[in-house]
Amino acid sequence: MARRLPGFRKAYVTGLDRTPARLSVEFRNGLMSCFRETSESGRLFVPWPITGYGTPIVGTATLAERQAPYVLALELARGKLNDVRNQMADWVQLGLRIAPELAAAMSSAHKGFVAAALASDDPDASLAAAQSSLEASSRAGELLTEAYLSQILQNRLAATGKLSTHLGCMLSSDPEKTPGTGQWPTAFNACQVGVSWRQLAPSEGKFRWDQLDARLAWCRKNRLEIEAGPLIEFRPGALPDWIWLWEGDQETIGGFVTEFVRQAVLRYRGKIPHWHVVHRAASQEILGLSEEEQIRITARAIQVARQADPAAQFSIGIDRPWAEWMSSSHFQLGPLHLCDYLLRSDLGISSIAIEIAPGYTTPGSHLRDLFDLSRLLDLYSLLNVPLHLMISVPSGVGPDAHADPSISVDVPQWPSPPDEVLQSNWGARWLALGLAKPFVRSVTWMGACDTQPHVYPHSGLFRADGTPKPLFAWLQSLRKDVIA
Repeated sequence: MARRLPGFRKAYVTGLDRTPARLSVEFRNGLMSCFRETSESGRLFVPWPITGYGTPIVGTATLAERQAPYVLALELARGKLNDVRNQMADWVQLGLRIAPELAAAMSSAHKGFVAAALASDDPDASLAAAQSSLEASSRAGELLTEAYLSQILQNRLAATGKLSTHLGCMLSSDPEKTPGTGQWPTAFNACQVGVSWRQLAPSEGKFRWDQLDARLAWCRKNRLEIEAGPLIEFRPGALPDWIWLWEGDQETIGGFVTEFVRQAVLRYRGKIPHWHVVHRAASQEILGLSEEEQIRITARAIQVARQADPAAQFSIGIDRPWAEWMSSSHFQLGPLHLCDYLLRSDLGISSIAIEIAPGYTTPGSHLRDLFDLSRLLDLYSLLNVPLHLMISVPSGVGPDAHADPSISVDVPQWPSPPDEVLQSNWGARWLALGLAKPFVRSVTWMGACDTQPHVYPHSGLFRADGTPKPLFAWLQSLRKDVIA
Protein backbone atom coordinates (compact mmCIF):
# COMPACT_ATOMS: atom_id res chain seq x y z
CA MET A 1 0.00 0.00 0.00
CA ALA A 2 2.73 2.49 0.98
CA ARG A 3 4.41 2.48 -2.43
CA ARG A 4 1.07 3.22 -4.10
CA LEU A 5 0.09 6.16 -1.90
CA PRO A 6 1.25 8.92 -4.30
CA GLY A 7 -0.75 7.36 -7.13
CA PHE A 8 -3.83 6.91 -4.99
CA ARG A 9 -3.93 10.66 -4.48
CA LYS A 10 -5.14 10.79 -8.10
CA ALA A 11 -8.22 8.71 -7.22
CA TYR A 12 -11.59 10.01 -8.35
CA VAL A 13 -15.24 8.90 -8.41
CA THR A 14 -17.73 9.22 -11.26
CA GLY A 15 -21.50 9.00 -11.24
CA LEU A 16 -23.95 8.07 -13.95
CA ASP A 17 -22.81 10.97 -16.17
CA ARG A 18 -19.18 9.71 -16.02
CA THR A 19 -17.97 13.10 -14.74
CA PRO A 20 -15.40 13.02 -11.90
CA ALA A 21 -16.43 14.81 -8.72
CA ARG A 22 -14.36 16.25 -5.91
CA LEU A 23 -12.96 13.54 -3.67
CA SER A 24 -11.00 13.55 -0.43
CA VAL A 25 -8.86 10.49 0.31
CA GLU A 26 -7.44 9.41 3.67
CA PHE A 27 -5.19 6.46 4.46
CA ARG A 28 -5.18 4.83 7.89
CA ASN A 29 -4.36 1.32 9.12
CA GLY A 30 -4.24 -0.09 5.62
CA LEU A 31 -7.61 1.37 4.64
CA MET A 32 -8.30 3.94 1.94
CA SER A 33 -11.28 6.11 2.91
CA CYS A 34 -12.98 8.25 0.26
CA PHE A 35 -15.17 11.24 1.11
CA ARG A 36 -17.34 13.32 -1.22
CA GLU A 37 -20.32 15.64 -1.08
CA THR A 38 -22.91 13.19 -2.39
CA SER A 39 -23.86 9.74 -1.11
CA GLU A 40 -24.92 8.37 -4.49
CA SER A 41 -23.35 5.21 -5.83
CA GLY A 42 -20.35 5.68 -8.09
CA ARG A 43 -17.27 4.15 -9.68
CA LEU A 44 -13.88 4.64 -8.05
CA PHE A 45 -10.92 5.11 -10.40
CA VAL A 46 -7.29 4.75 -9.28
CA PRO A 47 -3.88 4.17 -10.88
CA TRP A 48 -3.17 0.46 -10.53
CA PRO A 49 -0.17 -1.59 -11.74
CA ILE A 50 -0.97 -4.29 -14.29
CA THR A 51 1.84 -6.45 -15.63
CA GLY A 52 2.52 -5.56 -19.25
CA TYR A 53 0.33 -2.45 -19.15
CA GLY A 54 2.15 -0.12 -16.76
CA THR A 55 0.10 1.70 -14.14
CA PRO A 56 -3.04 2.78 -15.96
CA ILE A 57 -6.17 4.27 -14.42
CA VAL A 58 -8.57 1.42 -13.64
CA GLY A 59 -12.17 1.70 -12.40
CA THR A 60 -14.27 -0.43 -10.09
CA ALA A 61 -17.82 -1.46 -10.83
CA THR A 62 -20.49 0.76 -9.26
CA LEU A 63 -20.04 0.90 -5.48
CA ALA A 64 -22.61 1.90 -2.90
CA GLU A 65 -21.53 4.08 0.00
CA ARG A 66 -21.04 1.94 3.14
CA GLN A 67 -19.02 1.63 6.33
CA ALA A 68 -17.68 -1.87 5.68
CA PRO A 69 -14.56 -1.76 3.49
CA TYR A 70 -14.39 -3.07 -0.05
CA VAL A 71 -11.40 -5.08 -1.26
CA LEU A 72 -9.98 -2.68 -3.82
CA ALA A 73 -8.14 -5.16 -6.05
CA LEU A 74 -11.24 -7.35 -6.23
CA GLU A 75 -13.51 -4.42 -7.14
CA LEU A 76 -11.08 -3.21 -9.80
CA ALA A 77 -11.03 -6.69 -11.31
CA ARG A 78 -14.84 -6.72 -11.26
CA GLY A 79 -15.01 -3.28 -12.92
CA LYS A 80 -12.57 -4.09 -15.72
CA LEU A 81 -14.19 -7.44 -16.43
CA ASN A 82 -17.65 -5.84 -16.57
CA ASP A 83 -16.48 -3.12 -18.95
CA VAL A 84 -14.89 -5.53 -21.39
CA ARG A 85 -17.73 -8.06 -21.23
CA ASN A 86 -20.41 -5.42 -21.80
CA GLN A 87 -18.54 -3.85 -24.72
CA MET A 88 -17.97 -7.24 -26.30
CA ALA A 89 -21.68 -8.04 -26.04
CA ASP A 90 -22.56 -4.75 -27.75
CA TRP A 91 -20.09 -5.25 -30.58
CA VAL A 92 -20.99 -8.93 -31.12
CA GLN A 93 -24.61 -7.88 -31.47
CA LEU A 94 -23.49 -5.50 -34.21
CA GLY A 95 -21.71 -8.32 -36.04
CA LEU A 96 -18.18 -8.38 -34.57
CA ARG A 97 -16.46 -11.75 -34.98
CA ILE A 98 -14.67 -13.09 -31.90
CA ALA A 99 -11.38 -14.97 -32.20
CA PRO A 100 -10.58 -17.97 -29.95
CA GLU A 101 -7.72 -16.03 -28.34
CA LEU A 102 -10.17 -13.37 -27.13
CA ALA A 103 -12.58 -15.99 -25.77
CA ALA A 104 -9.70 -17.61 -23.90
CA ALA A 105 -8.63 -14.28 -22.38
CA MET A 106 -12.18 -13.58 -21.22
CA SER A 107 -12.39 -17.05 -19.68
CA SER A 108 -9.12 -16.47 -17.80
CA ALA A 109 -10.34 -13.09 -16.57
CA HIS A 110 -13.57 -14.62 -15.27
CA LYS A 111 -11.79 -17.51 -13.54
CA GLY A 112 -9.35 -15.12 -11.90
CA PHE A 113 -12.16 -12.93 -10.62
CA VAL A 114 -14.09 -15.89 -9.18
CA ALA A 115 -10.93 -17.14 -7.46
CA ALA A 116 -10.31 -13.68 -5.97
CA ALA A 117 -13.89 -13.43 -4.73
CA LEU A 118 -13.78 -16.88 -3.10
CA ALA A 119 -10.43 -16.25 -1.37
CA SER A 120 -11.80 -13.65 1.05
CA ASP A 121 -10.11 -15.36 3.99
CA ASP A 122 -6.68 -15.24 2.32
CA PRO A 123 -5.81 -11.63 1.30
CA ASP A 124 -2.61 -12.59 -0.51
CA ALA A 125 -4.32 -15.25 -2.59
CA SER A 126 -7.22 -12.90 -3.34
CA LEU A 127 -4.83 -10.16 -4.48
CA ALA A 128 -2.89 -12.54 -6.74
CA ALA A 129 -6.09 -13.83 -8.34
CA ALA A 130 -7.46 -10.31 -8.79
CA GLN A 131 -4.22 -9.25 -10.48
CA SER A 132 -4.45 -12.27 -12.76
CA SER A 133 -8.00 -11.27 -13.65
CA LEU A 134 -6.98 -7.66 -14.35
CA GLU A 135 -4.16 -8.80 -16.63
CA ALA A 136 -6.47 -11.13 -18.55
CA SER A 137 -9.23 -8.49 -18.81
CA SER A 138 -6.72 -5.95 -20.07
CA ARG A 139 -5.49 -8.42 -22.65
CA ALA A 140 -9.08 -9.23 -23.65
CA GLY A 141 -9.89 -5.52 -23.95
CA GLU A 142 -6.88 -5.04 -26.19
CA LEU A 143 -7.80 -8.01 -28.39
CA LEU A 144 -11.43 -6.90 -28.53
CA THR A 145 -10.52 -3.36 -29.60
CA GLU A 146 -8.04 -4.61 -32.19
CA ALA A 147 -10.71 -6.94 -33.62
CA TYR A 148 -13.13 -4.02 -33.80
CA LEU A 149 -10.45 -1.83 -35.39
CA SER A 150 -9.59 -4.42 -38.04
CA GLN A 151 -13.17 -5.27 -38.96
CA ILE A 152 -14.51 -1.72 -38.99
CA LEU A 153 -11.61 -0.58 -41.20
CA GLN A 154 -12.23 -3.47 -43.57
CA ASN A 155 -15.92 -2.59 -43.79
CA ARG A 156 -15.27 1.10 -44.37
CA LEU A 157 -12.62 0.46 -47.02
CA ALA A 158 -14.88 -2.04 -48.78
CA ALA A 159 -17.70 0.51 -48.86
CA THR A 160 -15.83 3.68 -49.81
CA GLY A 161 -12.37 2.71 -50.95
CA LYS A 162 -9.68 4.69 -49.19
CA LEU A 163 -10.68 6.85 -46.24
CA SER A 164 -11.21 10.59 -46.67
CA THR A 165 -10.33 11.24 -43.02
CA HIS A 166 -7.60 13.84 -42.58
CA LEU A 167 -4.32 12.38 -41.30
CA GLY A 168 -1.82 15.10 -40.50
CA CYS A 169 0.87 16.56 -38.30
CA MET A 170 1.15 19.83 -36.41
CA LEU A 171 3.35 22.38 -38.18
CA SER A 172 4.38 25.09 -35.72
CA SER A 173 7.72 26.15 -37.23
CA ASP A 174 9.26 27.14 -40.54
CA PRO A 175 8.69 24.09 -42.82
CA GLU A 176 11.96 24.77 -44.63
CA LYS A 177 13.85 24.43 -41.35
CA THR A 178 11.85 21.54 -39.89
CA PRO A 179 13.59 18.21 -40.61
CA GLY A 180 11.51 15.67 -42.47
CA THR A 181 8.83 17.94 -43.93
CA GLY A 182 9.89 16.96 -47.44
CA GLN A 183 8.56 13.47 -46.70
CA TRP A 184 5.25 14.60 -45.20
CA PRO A 185 3.16 14.12 -48.38
CA THR A 186 4.12 10.42 -48.31
CA ALA A 187 2.61 10.07 -44.82
CA PHE A 188 -0.09 12.74 -44.54
CA ASN A 189 -2.92 14.18 -46.58
CA ALA A 190 -3.44 17.13 -44.23
CA CYS A 191 -1.64 19.54 -41.93
CA GLN A 192 -2.66 21.44 -38.83
CA VAL A 193 -0.88 24.76 -39.11
CA GLY A 194 0.05 26.11 -35.71
CA VAL A 195 -1.21 29.65 -35.06
CA SER A 196 0.39 30.63 -31.78
CA TRP A 197 -0.76 33.90 -30.23
CA ARG A 198 2.67 34.11 -28.61
CA GLN A 199 4.40 33.86 -32.00
CA LEU A 200 2.09 36.08 -34.00
CA ALA A 201 1.67 38.87 -31.42
CA PRO A 202 5.05 39.21 -29.65
CA SER A 203 4.18 42.85 -28.88
CA GLU A 204 0.84 44.25 -27.77
CA GLY A 205 -1.24 45.35 -30.76
CA LYS A 206 1.33 44.26 -33.36
CA PHE A 207 1.00 41.12 -35.48
CA ARG A 208 3.56 39.17 -37.48
CA TRP A 209 1.89 37.18 -40.23
CA ASP A 210 4.95 36.22 -42.25
CA GLN A 211 5.54 32.91 -40.44
CA LEU A 212 1.94 31.81 -40.87
CA ASP A 213 1.94 32.93 -44.51
CA ALA A 214 4.98 30.71 -45.17
CA ARG A 215 3.40 27.65 -43.52
CA LEU A 216 0.16 28.04 -45.46
CA ALA A 217 2.02 28.50 -48.75
CA TRP A 218 4.05 25.35 -48.06
CA CYS A 219 0.89 23.33 -47.35
CA ARG A 220 -0.72 24.49 -50.58
CA LYS A 221 2.43 23.70 -52.54
CA ASN A 222 2.40 20.15 -51.14
CA ARG A 223 -1.36 19.76 -51.64
CA LEU A 224 -2.10 19.13 -47.97
CA GLU A 225 -5.56 19.87 -46.60
CA ILE A 226 -5.33 22.75 -44.12
CA GLU A 227 -6.61 23.14 -40.59
CA ALA A 228 -5.27 26.06 -38.55
CA GLY A 229 -4.96 26.79 -34.86
CA PRO A 230 -5.51 26.85 -32.07
CA LEU A 231 -5.71 30.62 -32.16
CA ILE A 232 -6.07 30.88 -28.37
CA GLU A 233 -4.55 28.23 -26.13
CA PHE A 234 -4.98 28.49 -22.37
CA ARG A 235 -1.46 27.27 -21.63
CA PRO A 236 1.26 29.56 -20.20
CA GLY A 237 3.79 28.69 -22.90
CA ALA A 238 1.33 29.60 -25.67
CA LEU A 239 0.40 33.05 -24.38
CA PRO A 240 2.32 36.26 -25.21
CA ASP A 241 4.42 37.61 -22.35
CA TRP A 242 2.68 40.98 -22.34
CA ILE A 243 -0.77 39.51 -21.64
CA TRP A 244 0.31 38.69 -18.08
CA LEU A 245 0.36 42.41 -17.29
CA TRP A 246 -3.44 42.18 -17.41
CA GLU A 247 -3.73 39.10 -15.19
CA GLY A 248 -7.14 38.95 -13.52
CA ASP A 249 -8.65 41.60 -15.81
CA GLN A 250 -11.22 39.55 -17.72
CA GLU A 251 -12.57 42.53 -19.64
CA THR A 252 -9.20 43.57 -21.06
CA ILE A 253 -7.97 40.02 -21.72
CA GLY A 254 -11.22 39.22 -23.50
CA GLY A 255 -10.78 42.31 -25.66
CA PHE A 256 -7.27 41.28 -26.70
CA VAL A 257 -8.46 37.74 -27.46
CA THR A 258 -11.34 38.84 -29.68
CA GLU A 259 -9.18 41.37 -31.52
CA PHE A 260 -6.54 38.73 -32.31
CA VAL A 261 -9.15 36.22 -33.45
CA ARG A 262 -10.86 38.85 -35.62
CA GLN A 263 -7.61 39.96 -37.24
CA ALA A 264 -6.46 36.39 -37.98
CA VAL A 265 -9.72 35.08 -39.42
CA LEU A 266 -10.35 38.22 -41.48
CA ARG A 267 -6.84 38.13 -42.95
CA TYR A 268 -7.26 34.53 -44.13
CA ARG A 269 -10.95 34.68 -44.93
CA GLY A 270 -11.76 32.14 -47.63
CA LYS A 271 -8.23 30.68 -47.45
CA ILE A 272 -8.47 28.53 -44.31
CA PRO A 273 -11.51 26.21 -44.32
CA HIS A 274 -11.23 25.10 -40.69
CA TRP A 275 -10.09 26.97 -37.60
CA HIS A 276 -9.35 25.52 -34.17
CA VAL A 277 -10.27 28.65 -32.26
CA VAL A 278 -9.78 27.97 -28.53
CA HIS A 279 -7.99 25.09 -26.81
CA ARG A 280 -7.86 23.99 -23.12
CA ALA A 281 -10.55 26.40 -21.93
CA ALA A 282 -11.81 26.02 -18.35
CA SER A 283 -9.52 23.12 -17.46
CA GLN A 284 -7.14 24.97 -15.14
CA GLU A 285 -6.60 28.30 -13.45
CA ILE A 286 -4.70 30.68 -15.71
CA LEU A 287 -4.34 34.46 -16.08
CA GLY A 288 -6.39 34.86 -12.92
CA LEU A 289 -9.53 33.95 -14.87
CA SER A 290 -12.32 31.98 -13.28
CA GLU A 291 -13.99 29.03 -14.99
CA GLU A 292 -16.92 31.21 -15.99
CA GLU A 293 -14.66 33.95 -17.35
CA GLN A 294 -12.71 31.49 -19.50
CA ILE A 295 -15.97 30.13 -20.90
CA ARG A 296 -17.20 33.65 -21.69
CA ILE A 297 -13.98 34.47 -23.53
CA THR A 298 -14.23 31.19 -25.46
CA ALA A 299 -17.82 31.88 -26.50
CA ARG A 300 -16.99 35.42 -27.60
CA ALA A 301 -13.97 34.22 -29.60
CA ILE A 302 -16.16 31.75 -31.51
CA GLN A 303 -18.75 34.43 -32.23
CA VAL A 304 -16.12 36.83 -33.55
CA ALA A 305 -14.52 34.14 -35.73
CA ARG A 306 -17.88 33.21 -37.20
CA GLN A 307 -18.66 36.85 -38.01
CA ALA A 308 -15.26 37.27 -39.66
CA ASP A 309 -15.69 34.26 -41.97
CA PRO A 310 -19.20 32.74 -42.02
CA ALA A 311 -18.15 30.12 -44.56
CA ALA A 312 -15.40 28.56 -42.42
CA GLN A 313 -15.73 25.74 -39.90
CA PHE A 314 -14.83 26.38 -36.25
CA SER A 315 -13.94 24.01 -33.42
CA ILE A 316 -12.92 24.17 -29.78
CA GLY A 317 -10.38 21.84 -28.21
CA ILE A 318 -10.07 20.08 -24.87
CA ASP A 319 -7.17 18.42 -23.06
CA ARG A 320 -7.30 15.63 -20.43
CA PRO A 321 -10.67 14.41 -21.79
CA TRP A 322 -11.13 11.80 -19.05
CA ALA A 323 -11.30 14.81 -16.68
CA GLU A 324 -9.45 13.15 -13.81
CA TRP A 325 -8.25 16.61 -12.80
CA MET A 326 -11.76 17.56 -11.66
CA SER A 327 -11.47 15.55 -8.44
CA SER A 328 -9.04 18.14 -7.08
CA SER A 329 -10.34 21.28 -8.82
CA HIS A 330 -13.02 23.76 -7.85
CA PHE A 331 -14.05 24.01 -11.52
CA GLN A 332 -17.44 22.37 -11.97
CA LEU A 333 -18.22 21.83 -15.65
CA GLY A 334 -15.64 19.40 -17.04
CA PRO A 335 -14.64 18.98 -20.70
CA LEU A 336 -17.59 16.87 -21.87
CA HIS A 337 -20.17 19.15 -20.30
CA LEU A 338 -18.28 22.25 -21.45
CA CYS A 339 -18.50 21.03 -25.04
CA ASP A 340 -22.18 20.19 -24.64
CA TYR A 341 -22.91 23.60 -23.11
CA LEU A 342 -21.15 25.54 -25.87
CA LEU A 343 -22.71 23.42 -28.63
CA ARG A 344 -26.17 24.06 -27.22
CA SER A 345 -25.44 27.80 -27.13
CA ASP A 346 -25.64 27.90 -30.94
CA LEU A 347 -22.35 29.75 -31.35
CA GLY A 348 -21.49 28.07 -34.64
CA ILE A 349 -19.15 25.36 -33.34
CA SER A 350 -18.94 22.63 -35.97
CA SER A 351 -16.69 20.08 -34.24
CA ILE A 352 -14.64 19.22 -31.13
CA ALA A 353 -10.88 18.60 -30.94
CA ILE A 354 -9.70 16.12 -28.31
CA GLU A 355 -6.06 16.09 -27.21
CA ILE A 356 -4.70 12.72 -26.05
CA ALA A 357 -1.23 12.73 -24.48
CA PRO A 358 -0.95 9.57 -22.35
CA GLY A 359 1.73 9.12 -19.72
CA TYR A 360 2.68 12.78 -19.40
CA THR A 361 2.33 15.19 -16.51
CA THR A 362 -0.30 17.95 -16.78
CA PRO A 363 -1.73 18.83 -19.30
CA GLY A 364 -1.19 15.25 -20.42
CA SER A 365 -3.53 12.46 -19.38
CA HIS A 366 -2.77 9.58 -17.07
CA LEU A 367 -2.12 6.39 -18.99
CA ARG A 368 -5.06 4.31 -20.24
CA ASP A 369 -5.23 1.39 -22.62
CA LEU A 370 -6.55 1.17 -26.17
CA PHE A 371 -9.89 -0.20 -24.93
CA ASP A 372 -10.44 2.87 -22.73
CA LEU A 373 -9.54 5.20 -25.60
CA SER A 374 -12.22 3.56 -27.74
CA ARG A 375 -14.82 3.99 -25.01
CA LEU A 376 -13.81 7.63 -24.53
CA LEU A 377 -14.22 8.44 -28.22
CA ASP A 378 -17.61 6.73 -28.26
CA LEU A 379 -18.65 8.85 -25.27
CA TYR A 380 -17.71 12.12 -26.99
CA SER A 381 -19.46 10.99 -30.16
CA LEU A 382 -22.72 11.45 -28.23
CA LEU A 383 -22.21 15.19 -28.75
CA ASN A 384 -23.30 14.52 -32.36
CA VAL A 385 -20.57 16.57 -34.00
CA PRO A 386 -17.40 15.39 -35.75
CA LEU A 387 -14.30 14.91 -33.62
CA HIS A 388 -10.67 15.84 -34.26
CA LEU A 389 -8.13 13.65 -32.48
CA MET A 390 -4.74 15.12 -31.53
CA ILE A 391 -2.16 12.61 -30.24
CA SER A 392 1.30 12.64 -28.61
CA VAL A 393 3.25 9.62 -27.38
CA PRO A 394 6.83 9.87 -26.02
CA SER A 395 9.82 8.16 -27.60
CA GLY A 396 12.23 8.87 -24.74
CA VAL A 397 12.61 10.18 -21.22
CA GLY A 398 14.52 12.96 -19.52
CA PRO A 399 14.91 16.63 -20.43
CA ASP A 400 13.81 17.93 -23.83
CA ALA A 401 15.16 21.41 -24.54
CA HIS A 402 12.53 22.19 -27.19
CA ALA A 403 9.43 21.01 -25.27
CA ASP A 404 7.33 22.88 -22.73
CA PRO A 405 9.60 22.84 -19.65
CA SER A 406 6.65 22.39 -17.30
CA ILE A 407 5.76 19.01 -18.85
CA SER A 408 7.62 15.72 -18.43
CA VAL A 409 7.20 12.04 -19.24
CA ASP A 410 5.79 10.25 -16.19
CA VAL A 411 7.89 7.09 -16.54
CA PRO A 412 6.22 5.01 -13.76
CA GLN A 413 2.94 5.06 -15.69
CA TRP A 414 4.46 3.13 -18.61
CA PRO A 415 5.15 -0.64 -18.73
CA SER A 416 8.76 0.23 -19.60
CA PRO A 417 10.63 3.51 -20.06
CA PRO A 418 9.33 5.00 -23.32
CA ASP A 419 11.55 4.61 -26.37
CA GLU A 420 11.05 4.76 -30.12
CA VAL A 421 9.68 1.22 -30.28
CA LEU A 422 7.09 1.98 -27.62
CA GLN A 423 6.12 5.20 -29.40
CA SER A 424 5.65 3.29 -32.63
CA ASN A 425 3.60 0.48 -31.05
CA TRP A 426 1.33 2.73 -28.99
CA GLY A 427 1.11 5.56 -31.50
CA ALA A 428 0.21 3.28 -34.43
CA ARG A 429 -2.66 1.63 -32.57
CA TRP A 430 -4.05 4.88 -31.18
CA LEU A 431 -3.84 6.62 -34.55
CA ALA A 432 -5.45 3.67 -36.33
CA LEU A 433 -8.29 3.54 -33.81
CA GLY A 434 -9.02 7.22 -34.39
CA LEU A 435 -9.10 6.67 -38.14
CA ALA A 436 -11.42 3.69 -37.74
CA LYS A 437 -14.10 5.68 -35.93
CA PRO A 438 -16.47 7.08 -38.60
CA PHE A 439 -17.25 10.19 -36.52
CA VAL A 440 -13.56 11.24 -36.36
CA ARG A 441 -12.89 13.83 -39.06
CA SER A 442 -9.14 14.24 -38.57
CA VAL A 443 -6.25 12.65 -36.69
CA THR A 444 -3.21 14.82 -36.02
CA TRP A 445 0.19 13.95 -34.56
CA MET A 446 1.22 16.86 -32.36
CA GLY A 447 5.02 16.63 -32.55
CA ALA A 448 6.86 17.06 -35.86
CA CYS A 449 10.52 16.99 -34.89
CA ASP A 450 12.46 16.98 -31.65
CA THR A 451 14.60 19.92 -32.79
CA GLN A 452 11.66 22.32 -33.20
CA PRO A 453 9.44 23.79 -30.46
CA HIS A 454 6.73 21.36 -29.37
CA VAL A 455 4.49 20.86 -26.35
CA TYR A 456 5.19 17.30 -25.20
CA PRO A 457 8.75 16.00 -24.63
CA HIS A 458 10.23 13.48 -27.07
CA SER A 459 7.01 13.35 -29.10
CA GLY A 460 8.53 14.19 -32.49
CA LEU A 461 8.31 11.91 -35.51
CA PHE A 462 11.86 12.88 -36.49
CA ARG A 463 15.04 12.77 -34.44
CA ALA A 464 17.35 15.67 -33.79
CA ASP A 465 19.53 14.59 -36.74
CA GLY A 466 16.52 14.72 -39.06
CA THR A 467 16.10 10.96 -39.51
CA PRO A 468 12.60 9.50 -39.07
CA LYS A 469 11.59 7.40 -36.09
CA PRO A 470 9.91 4.01 -36.71
CA LEU A 471 6.38 5.42 -36.39
CA PHE A 472 6.85 7.54 -39.50
CA ALA A 473 7.45 4.49 -41.70
CA TRP A 474 4.18 3.03 -40.40
CA LEU A 475 2.41 6.30 -41.25
CA GLN A 476 3.79 6.14 -44.79
CA SER A 477 2.44 2.63 -45.20
CA LEU A 478 -0.94 3.68 -43.80
CA ARG A 479 -1.09 6.68 -46.14
CA LYS A 480 -0.39 4.46 -49.15
CA ASP A 481 -2.88 1.73 -48.32
CA VAL A 482 -5.72 3.38 -46.38
CA ILE A 483 -5.85 7.19 -46.75
CA ALA A 484 -7.08 8.91 -49.88
